[in-house]
Amino acid sequence: MKSKLKALTKESMIYGLAHILTRSVTFLLLPYYSYRLSAGEYGELALYYLFLAVAQTFYVYGLDIAYLRFYNLKDHGKSKEVVNGTVFLAVLVSALSLSGILLLLRDGIGRLVIHNPVRPDEVATGVMICAGILFFDTLGTFPFLKLRSDNRPLAFSTQKLINVSLNIALNVWMVGGLRLGVMGVLYANLISSVVTFLLLLPSFARSLVLTLDGVLLKSLLTFGLPNVPTYLFVMVVELADRKALEIFRGVEEAGLYSAGYKLGMFMGVVNAAFRFAWQPFFLKHAEDSDAPRLFSRTLTYYLLVACALLVSLTALVPPLVTTDLPVIGRLISSEFSSGLVVFPVILAAHIFDGVYANLMVGIYIQKQTRRLPAVTGAAAVFTIAANLLLVPTYGMMAAAWITLAAFMIQAVLLYFVIRKCYPLNYEWGRIGLLGLVTTILTLVAAQSELGWTLRVLVVLAFPLSLLLLRFPTQGELAAVRRLYK
Repeated sequence: MKSKLKALTKESMIYGLAHILTRSVTFLLLPYYSYRLSAGEYGELALYYLFLAVAQTFYVYGLDIAYLRFYNLKDHGKSKEVVNGTVFLAVLVSALSLSGILLLLRDGIGRLVIHNPVRPDEVATGVMICAGILFFDTLGTFPFLKLRSDNRPLAFSTQKLINVSLNIALNVWMVGGLRLGVMGVLYANLISSVVTFLLLLPSFARSLVLTLDGVLLKSLLTFGLPNVPTYLFVMVVELADRKALEIFRGVEEAGLYSAGYKLGMFMGVVNAAFRFAWQPFFLKHAEDSDAPRLFSRTLTYYLLVACALLVSLTALVPPLVTTDLPVIGRLISSEFSSGLVVFPVILAAHIFDGVYANLMVGIYIQKQTRRLPAVTGAAAVFTIAANLLLVPTYGMMAAAWITLAAFMIQAVLLYFVIRKCYPLNYEWGRIGLLGLVTTILTLVAAQSELGWTLRVLVVLAFPLSLLLLRFPTQGELAAVRRLYK
C-alpha cells in the first residue's frame, strides 16, 4: 500500500504543479488586475467566468467522466482508439452547434450574464469570445484526460505551462499595453485555448480511429449524462454567490468578493491536483485486495495536507498581500483588500469539496452516477435559498459562509449514499482530532491584529499539536524518520 500511496503522492505533486501553474494566471494576475481594473470591472470579469463554467457543463455533458471510466476500464469491449474517436466526433459536433447558438443569441445571453454592466456595449462581444473559448477548451479537454489516463504527468504539465506563459504574456499586453480591459482578458484566454488545442491535437489524432461507434456512444451517454444535473448543481453551489451579490449588492461588491474568493481558490487548486491523480488511480486499483484500506487512508492523508495548508495560508497570506513590500509595494491594491475577509472561509469550503472528490470512488466503481443529482441538488437548493435570504442584508460574508455550508452538505450526503453501495471504514477518530486542532488554530490565525511572530507560531503549533495528541501512528513516525535520514 505504501508504494501505491507514494505513486499517488508523486503524481498529485506533478499534476499539482501543472494546475498551480494554470491557476497562477488568476493568482499572479489578481494583483495586476487590482491596479488595472476597477472593482466593478473585476466583478464583470468574474461573471464572464461564471458563465464559462456553467456553459462548459453543456459542452461536455458528462462525457469527461465517462471517458475516464471507459478509457481506463475494459468491460465495454472496445479499444482505446475507438473510445477516443467516438468521444472526439461527438463533442466536435455538439460544441460547434452550441457555439453557433451562442453567437446567434449573444445579445439576449449577454443581458442574462451581466445584469448591470459597466460597459454595456461590450457584453455581446464578450459572449462571442466566450463561445470561442468554450469550443476550443471542450475539444482540448479529452487530450488532457488521455494524458492523465496514460500516466503522463510531465507531458500534461508541459502543455499547461505553455498555456500559462502565453496567457500571462497576452494579458499583460492586452490589458496593460492595449488597454482593452475585460475584453483583453477574454481575448487572451481565447488565443491561449486555440494554441493549446493545436499543440495537443497531433498526438491525440494519432491515437484515435475516426469513427462514431453508436453502441459505445450510448454507453458513454448512459454513464455521463446523469452527471449533467450534478455539474449544474455544483456550479450553483460554487457560483451562485457572485450572481446574488451582483443582483442584491452591486457589481462592485461582487468584484471585491471575487478577489477574496480567488485567493481562497488556492485550496481548489490543491483539490484539482489531487483529483487529477486520484480518479485514474482508484480506477486502476479498484480490484486490488487492499483497495478499501488504501482508499480510506487516502482521505486521512488528504485532510492532513489540506488542514495544514488551511492554517498556514490563513495565518500568512492576508498580511503578506496587504503589506507594503520592498521594491514591489502592495500585492493587492487597497481598493480590493476588503474582499480578503472571506479568504479563510473559502479555503475551508474547498477542503470539503476535496472530501467530496475522495468519496466519489464508490460512485465510479459501482456506476452509481444517477445518485449524484439528489446530493448536489440538495446543496444547490440550500445555496439558492440561503443566498436569497441572507445576502441582501449581510453581503459577502454571508455568501462565503453559505458556500462553506453547502460544500459540507454535499460531502455529508454523499457519504451516506456511498455507505450503502461501497462501504469503507474511514479513520473517523483521527479525522475528528485533525478537525479539532485545525478549527482552533484557524480561528486564532484569522485574527487580523496578530503580529508576524504569533502567526508563525500558530503555523508551527499545527504539527506540534498533532504530535502531542498522538495523531501519527508508529509506522508513520518511522517512515518520517527514514525519510529524514
